[in-house]
Amino acid sequence: MVLGSLSASSMRPSYGQESAALTDTRLVERLDGRAATLAGRVQESPEGTIRKQGLDLGVIISGAYNDNIMLSSSAPVKDFVIRATPSLAYIRGNAEANEGGYLKVAYKPTSVVFTEGGSSNRVDQDATWQIGLHGKKTSIAYEGRIQKLGDATPETGQQTDRLMLEHVVRTAWSATDKVALELSAGQSSADYDQRGLVDSSGAYGEVGLRYTYSPKTRFGVSYRAGTFQVDSAGDQQIQRGTVRMEWKPREKIAIDLEAGAEHRTYDAGSSTKPIINAKVGWTPRPGTEISLSGYRRTEASSVFAGQNFDVAGASVGISQKVGEKWTARLEGGLENASYSRVSGIGAANRRDRIVFIQPSVRYQMTDDSQVEWFYRYEKNQSSQQGFGYDNHLIGIQFGYQF
Repeated sequence: MVLGSLSASSMRPSYGQESAALTDTRLVERLDGRAATLAGRVQESPEGTIRKQGLDLGVIISGAYNDNIMLSSSAPVKDFVIRATPSLAYIRGNAEANEGGYLKVAYKPTSVVFTEGGSSNRVDQDATWQIGLHGKKTSIAYEGRIQKLGDATPETGQQTDRLMLEHVVRTAWSATDKVALELSAGQSSADYDQRGLVDSSGAYGEVGLRYTYSPKTRFGVSYRAGTFQVDSAGDQQIQRGTVRMEWKPREKIAIDLEAGAEHRTYDAGSSTKPIINAKVGWTPRPGTEISLSGYRRTEASSVFAGQNFDVAGASVGISQKVGEKWTARLEGGLENASYSRVSGIGAANRRDRIVFIQPSVRYQMTDDSQVEWFYRYEKNQSSQQGFGYDNHLIGIQFGYQF
């Protein structure tokens, strides 16, 4: 495990509608990012989707019994769901190289078939891109992600058709071998098809200073300012400052910690609240990996116009290789979300508490193929009538890399 693996950017949209910047780390992707599907989280577990220069092709096929496909609190619908995800990727150059250009593009459509509720069948779309150029002192990069999704989300409690877009431009200048100045600008948007859900968009600019104390220790400080616009509610002006430490005290331990504060100004006033992104990876011995993750931030609701929610969560995972071909993994975590009104009138009293546990077993059949059996239980206790759910998911998936 290396520091880079902890600090790599992820472009998954967040729980409600306000996508975090691409430069943020998605720390608990199976819990954090509540807009993601349960089956989708399982689907993404096969590794090595982009392994070589040039064109790369793969496919993931899964079948899972889901006892609450809508994440409904009162009328759960059961179904056996089949997903087929071909992946097409192209890579040229090396984003980690000191000099030179690079290009990475990937496209993953997912055919979702409900064996009992055929009218809900759909094809999700997911495309990502990265392009950049490294010079001796300066570098510039542009990356983004666009998704057309239709899965149920914990916030909406129903299947939710939406278009999610986020992209960012970054540039960096190395003043010395140890000090670098970084500038970035990003934009995100969420557009919902269902009547009653709230579209949104946001934009920001950020400046950061990075200091490499040693090959195993890096520090950073950043300031961000931006605007977040929500339909049927006033704009939110956002400022935030964070400090970050990436530390690898030993060969088998890596720590990535970012903390700070975010100030928001909105129709109903203003607030200043903490931000935390943290991840620890530990490999106590060959074949064993342990991970700890935690986060806290403020987002805007896609269900209740004029409301924000504070979300905080943590998870732990342990992976153990058994023999040459078998790997067992156990994950668990919790998340709390608390709503408050920032625009308009009316009470904001929703409180959500999500817990989940997910064991899985993977068998590596060949270098290019694997099969995985998984089970997931997730429960959302919500104080708002009409929300909250119990969900059991059990299935199998097969992955092949051509």
